[in-house]
Amino acid sequence: MRRNIVSLSIVSVLIMGQSTALQATEEHDSWYVSPMLSYIKSDSDRQADDGMGVMLGIGKQVNDNWNLEVNAVFDNLDFDASSGEFKQRGLMVDGLYFFDRRTILQTYGIIGAGVMTTDVGANDSTNPMLNIGVGFTQKITDGGIKFRADIRYRIDMDDESIATEDEFNDFMFNVGLTIPFGGKQQSKPLNSAKTQQASAVVIEKDSDNDGVMDAKDQCMSTPKGLDVDSKGCEIAKAETLSEVIAKDNDSDNDGVVDNLDECKSTEAGVNVDLKGCKLEKSFVLKGVNFLTSSDQLTEESKKVLNDVGVVLNKNKDLAVELAGYTDNRGNPKFNDKLSKLRALSVKAYLVLKGVDAERMKAKGYGDDSPIASNETADGRSKNRRVELHILN
Repeated sequence: MRRNIVSLSIVSVLIMGQSTALQATEEHDSWYVSPMLSYIKSDSDRQADDGMGVMLGIGKQVNDNWNLEVNAVFDNLDFDASSGEFKQRGLMVDGLYFFDRRTILQTYGIIGAGVMTTDVGANDSTNPMLNIGVGFTQKITDGGIKFRADIRYRIDMDDESIATEDEFNDFMFNVGLTIPFGGKQQSKPLNSAKTQQASAVVIEKDSDNDGVMDAKDQCMSTPKGLDVDSKGCEIAKAETLSEVIAKDNDSDNDGVVDNLDECKSTEAGVNVDLKGCKLEKSFVLKGVNFLTSSDQLTEESKKVLNDVGVVLNKNKDLAVELAGYTDNRGNPKFNDKLSKLRALSVKAYLVLKGVDAERMKAKGYGDDSPIASNETADGRSKNRRVELHILN
């Protein structure tokens, strides 16, 4: 019996029409394979039993919302009134539209086309095939392996296997995995790529053992035993003691020597950053980003937080709140939870850098208090942030 496939076209247009609705959340430089087990609910016009099959695909994310896959399908459907069978082998090119990649359970729509070769004993034919459906994926390992399941409406335009029929309409129920290979997954920073990074990177290492950390050492290969100045460079023999002291002078007594102090007239008792400038009561930790839909810090974020740890350890009287925020897309409950987990991740990293945990509170505010419009990609990137609030 011929089925009307107008609905296939309508749904595909609706899905494709939304392809620009979301901004980039994640990039991939890896491909993936997807082995799946299939249950085929056969069209009654086949006069065949339901059967099992397998599907093996290879795919790649091509933009913010779409994945492209090539799938090979194999299934056998036994005749219900005789010993024959439909022996089917097909090849499909499918587009998978992901509605929101930031969610833990990622749902997608499917539309695809290909060819199906059907062998029914004496007759062997190859015909066009279409499918459309919906499914979901769920990450199950840190290596990126995901559980996957979908349901598809398959239109096999086989007009030769049964003389009175010109197409068959089957349902496919598939479960399996997606397994990445050939590279690693990367996440775009949640803040804009133009966001200014923290100006200094403090690495807790002294390669030449001269007492000056590598981050401030301008002479990284000083021979052992030499006297060095605050830059880690050998003190010239012609220099007098007063000249050396002058280089390391701290005229405003803020703990940052004049040679490094960009604010040399700070008032006494004021808390300052690594440049010797007064700390604001509240500010965004620019450059602190996370892997997509995760509370895992990026490596660049850790470099920024190294500086934050130095400042907090320098100003031991400060009590602070680490406040996580998201944009307004996605499930509000998920956003609240994610913002809290990200604030806790920042706190945990700062504890590793020696900051007393009792001085820090971590709180998630979800999509509350946006600092820019959520109607634009740039505004949403600014709203996805972690702020540091000084409480005393």
